[in-house]
Amino acid sequence: MTAATTSLRRWIPRLMLTVATAHVLVGLSESRSQWRGIVSEGLWNTVANDDDARMTALWFLLGGAALFSLGLLVRRSVIATGEVPAETGWILLVLGAAISVLEPASGGWSLLVLGALALAARPRTAGRRTAQGVSAGPAPRRRS
Repeated sequence: MTAATTSLRRWIPRLMLTVATAHVLVGLSESRSQWRGIVSEGLWNTVANDDDARMTALWFLLGGAALFSLGLLVRRSVIATGEVPAETGWILLVLGAAISVLEPASGGWSLLVLGALALAARPRTAGRRTAQGVSAGPAPRRRS
């Protein structure tokens, strides 16, 4: 394990939290009038299915909150195990690809970069995974 890989593992959750925070701030800034209306009407039942602007504002905010939550979980994993879970990279890559294809002028590209970095930070092992960790060598053969 190199120092660069170790440093990258620490930076992945930080970058995720930064992107998520930026996402929420941009969403709040760009949909200020929708949020003003939602809050002034008392929050309850203020985002109707036929109000696309409010629906977009809501889901934009929730998307940022979800990414922030994932970043916190990855941070906890890095603190506890020293590793970024591989699933993190794959989740970010799939979401980033879908968003980038559907809306190329978006932040989906940042998810692709984060996903690639998360996968690059994974340790390279020749062994197989077991419930107890990584085992050296191939899986034992079963006798029939």
